[in-house]
Amino acid sequence: MKNNKLFFTIFVVVIIFLSFILPSFSKKGLIAKIGNKENITIDSFLLNNKGISKDDLLKLDDNYYSIINDESHIVSLSSNKIINSFDIVKDSSKFRDLVFKELRVKYPLFIVEGIIGSDYDTFKVEPDNIYISFKGDNYIYDVTLICKDYKELVSYNCVDDISDDLNILGLDPNKKTVALSFDDGPGIYTESVIDELNKFNMKATFFELGSMMQRYPDIVRKVKDSGFEIGSHGYSHKSFVKLKLDGTIEELNKTNEIYKNITGEDIKLVRPPYGAINSTIKEGINTVFVRWNVDSLDWKVKDERYVENIMSVLKDGDIILAHDIHKSTLDNLNTLLTRLYNEGFQVVSISELASLKGVNLENNNLYFHF
Repeated sequence: MKNNKLFFTIFVVVIIFLSFILPSFSKKGLIAKIGNKENITIDSFLLNNKGISKDDLLKLDDNYYSIINDESHIVSLSSNKIINSFDIVKDSSKFRDLVFKELRVKYPLFIVEGIIGSDYDTFKVEPDNIYISFKGDNYIYDVTLICKDYKELVSYNCVDDISDDLNILGLDPNKKTVALSFDDGPGIYTESVIDELNKFNMKATFFELGSMMQRYPDIVRKVKDSGFEIGSHGYSHKSFVKLKLDGTIEELNKTNEIYKNITGEDIKLVRPPYGAINSTIKEGINTVFVRWNVDSLDWKVKDERYVENIMSVLKDGDIILAHDIHKSTLDNLNTLLTRLYNEGFQVVSISELASLKGVNLENNNLYFHF
């Protein structure tokens, strides 16, 4: 009987110990140990990594620090080690899609498709951006992503209080830049022309005839919706000088009305047919007139020679004249765009070229180049 009571007493004591004393011990011991691991400070991390000092680090958030002179690694306090920068990416598929999209702002499609599947050469993380580069055969292709575009795809808390880059076109002001323009459309080849331009991430201005806009309104919409600039080439391709002032005003108003019915917008640029204009027309109509200073003569040669007509004289700030109504122009457009890219030209619309060169396009003025 006494043994039973003693056994019972011991059993109760053990239960009390397990119920109260052991959990308390655990909280002070085991959990405290885990807590120390979870709350590693940057100072304690540096004590165990003698080759790194605070001056070598850029704080990203409370957990991550970028190593300033290392373009591929960052410090992770939660794991108490140096990790690959890309390990902060939570959704690699969507992140690659974003990188692809941003690279296409700067480089032709065939370049981006060739590098996007390869490993990053540089993956540099900063509080408000991520700089990424790919190494090509003889060139480094790079892009800078800003926080607002990727913050849902990464595990660090990036800084999202900076304004967007005003140069949304990704243009280099120190690089040779020219404007490409097409007259007399839209026509049956226009959609293929913009498809070729899109492959190279190049822009252009299309000076369209009102009569052709009426015939191909869907193509007008596609040109505009694809991000290209549209100007007026009059309604019937008659010389403004021969039409005189009243006749020219009538042609331009008619063309603008057609364009506005299709797009909801007004036309801002005008190219006189044949380039023919006089002071009466220029001063009497409140619009911006644009000619060209590099003529491809594609309407005349109708073969690959038009490419050399352009490239043999082309220089920074020039405006190129071509036509999107000739099959021969389309057939050799890839050759032209390849030459432009390989020879270091950025190709943009007329308004983009003017903006890049610091020129404010003013009504009643005539522009040949910038």
